[in-house]
Amino acid sequence: MLFHALERVPHAWGALLKPIIQSPHFEALNKNYMQALTDAQKRHTRVFPFPSALFKAFEATPLERLHTILLGQDPYHSTFIECSQEYPLAMGLSFSVPNRAPIPQSLRNIYQELHQSLHIPKPTHGNLESWAQQGVLLLNAILSVEKNKAKSHGHLGWEHFTNSVLIQLSTLERPLVFIFLGRVAQEKIKLLTPNTQHLILSAPHPSPLAQHRAPFFLGSGVFLRAQEFLEEKGIPMQWALQNAVKKP
Repeated sequence: MLFHALERVPHAWGALLKPIIQSPHFEALNKNYMQALTDAQKRHTRVFPFPSALFKAFEATPLERLHTILLGQDPYHSTFIECSQEYPLAMGLSFSVPNRAPIPQSLRNIYQELHQSLHIPKPTHGNLESWAQQGVLLLNAILSVEKNKAKSHGHLGWEHFTNSVLIQLSTLERPLVFIFLGRVAQEKIKLLTPNTQHLILSAPHPSPLAQHRAPFFLGSGVFLRAQEFLEEKGIPMQWALQNAVKKP
């Protein structure tokens, strides 16, 4: 299943991902994921995102444009209703949701921080594909989840895969920004190969649950520092998002 899903990933990512995919750990992950799908089906529930979007972070971000890695935890596990149909919030990109979905509070806080520090207008949707296409890898540490069960796939072996990806990215000899939000993400910093070309940023998680006591995500300036670094290196990045065109 996972090997089939990876066929959608552009060839440029192949050299970086190949040793990870060929490892026994990935074989075990594939087996565990397929079992999770079977178990969910028996319980008449779903797994998100859909298999076709599992590796969307790599599909949406051209490796040659990659300049920023924004690490999330695991996919959104809830759904939204549109025209009497139920759809998952998870779309395979960390913090991002489909155009027509309600904007999660964590993403609203990200928009608020961008507005405060970079004067970016707040979008009316939560689709971050524009960021991905410009070079922001919107990667979660865990790439799947059972419906309405946060962190339910934390045991499948996803983190060995994504940890390996982070390690490989940290060896690239070009300017990269790593943004780790929250304690879980910040634990990944120690995995990275030291590299003077890279900027490593961390801040509290943007979740509203993390905004009750200092330090706070809002006011952290994490995106301001990222943008200053990118500008210094001559790397273009437009954080402002165009508002989605509403269907008649």
